Amino acid sequence: MLQWLLALLLLISGFFPALALIELSYSHPIAYLLFLFYVPIGQFSFTPFFTLVGVYKYYSPMLLGYTPSDTQIDLHSGGSFDYLFVMRKYKSGIEMRNRLLLFQLEGLKKINQLIENKEVPESVNIVGTSYFFSDRTVQRIGFELIEPSLFYRINLFVNFLDLFWMYSLAQGKWAMPKVWHAKKAQITGQKLVEHKVQLEALYDKLSSKMAS
Repeated sequence: MLQWLLALLLLISGFFPALALIELSYSHPIAYLLFLFYVPIGQFSFTPFFTLVGVYKYYSPMLLGYTPSDTQIDLHSGGSFDYLFVMRKYKSGIEMRNRLLLFQLEGLKKINQLIENKEVPESVNIVGTSYFFSDRTVQRIGFELIEPSLFYRINLFVNFLDLFWMYSLAQGKWAMPKVWHAKKAQITGQKLVEHKVQLEALYDKLSSKMAS
């Protein structure tokens, strides 16, 4: 009950800046540009509610699916809300990058498990963006890299401010995420299961590296 109360309070508080911008835009159309600065506020405010109603489904603390279905799982790295409550305990730079990658791999392992348990069909299409990790890493575990659609690119640019500060934290310095070079990574559930050995090996290698 407390979770719902806090989620609703955040949701409502996130609506007020949006309403103010809409009202301002009626008389000053250029104010629509301010929505680029509102996006991080909205993302943060809506995350708890979207999680509770199932719009977001977390496969690990930093890997979620947006409105996942038996047809497609649209993967996204955790947002600002998750950085605040999950990643703040890790040192900016290589420690945070390794932990993020470990969480991503953990989430893929969870999806693998769901497929093997017949909770998710093998035919499911799993998609995400590769701007954070190297092409070699995603291809190593079976993902195919393709050019993203125009809508996909626009979505990345709309979320640029959030991506900028989160990417900078992970790099340990001010750094621009190369969203203009981002590719769309995709794989079927069946192919992900077929690459289970490679996925497990990469996860174990990184876990050992961090432990030492």
